[in-house]
Amino acid sequence: MIDVDTMFVCTGSRTVGGRQIGCWRRPRSHGSLNFIEGVQHSCNPVFMEIGERLGAEVFHEYMGIFGFTERTGVDLPGEAVGIMFPVEKIGPVELAVMSFGQSFQITPLQLMRAAAATVNGGYMVTPHVGMKIVDNEGSLLEQFFHERGRQVISPDTSELMKEILESVVYVGTGHRSYIPGYRIGGKTATSQKLPRGSGRYIASFLTFAPAENPEVMAFVLIDEPKGAYYGGQVAGPVMKELLASILPYLQIAPVFNEEELAMDGVGQVAVPSLAGQNLTVARQVLDKLGLEAEVFGTGRMVNSQFPLPNEIINQGSRVILYMSGQ
Repeated sequence: MIDVDTMFVCTGSRTVGGRQIGCWRRPRSHGSLNFIEGVQHSCNPVFMEIGERLGAEVFHEYMGIFGFTERTGVDLPGEAVGIMFPVEKIGPVELAVMSFGQSFQITPLQLMRAAAATVNGGYMVTPHVGMKIVDNEGSLLEQFFHERGRQVISPDTSELMKEILESVVYVGTGHRSYIPGYRIGGKTATSQKLPRGSGRYIASFLTFAPAENPEVMAFVLIDEPKGAYYGGQVAGPVMKELLASILPYLQIAPVFNEEELAMDGVGQVAVPSLAGQNLTVARQVLDKLGLEAEVFGTGRMVNSQFPLPNEIINQGSRVILYMSGQ
């Protein structure tokens, strides 16, 4: 139907079935843009035109292929299933709004499962709670293995989607979750709650990292945010804070390009030894290294710290100081 260079025109809205459906940017518009730019900027008219080209039957078929009409099979009780129009009830207007993610209901887990298939080579996965069983000493007692699910898109398409979704974070609506040194892919979303025009929204942001070989996926969903309500604006900073903790914890080291190395506060430093230091002095030492202090306790002397001395961490990271004494 399309390739990455297929061109579209956003005038701020698109008329479908006699109804004018707006882009989030209205009354402004995105103008002329290709498919990648349409994804980067979450342009509704781009997705509406793609849905129109696909047609209701093919669109509905792929909603099923990506698991939105079935339970994920997670090993937790009470899982819900998606709710959407039967194919015979999908007219031009319904197809248009479904194409940019509205007028159907799915669970967050269904969304993450479909997104995982989009970036893992094209395979559906069944989410599970447990990975392994260990004893009190940390010795492995049992490792769980699960079969790979059905293939829904080709590895080549999956690889291309990883690159496109990475650009959403690097230059698009997801830029508020960008972390120098880490390749992060993702997609922002802003959906209206019924009745339309009520001013109630759900803002969300889904990411995966490292984009070149994903190991972790995170999803932030904010129900009825106050004030700003776009997914990138509201959920982006939350996602950045999450990933800034998750990626180092998984021992995924940052790799800085030349542009990032030229940025202020970018790089890695060794954690200094602060035990026995006055709090004021400790803060000054951390500040010079581009690190932040998080203080626990009411004393004025540093008793212990985390991370430990000489560990290598990213500039901008927090060092926890445990205080004691007067």
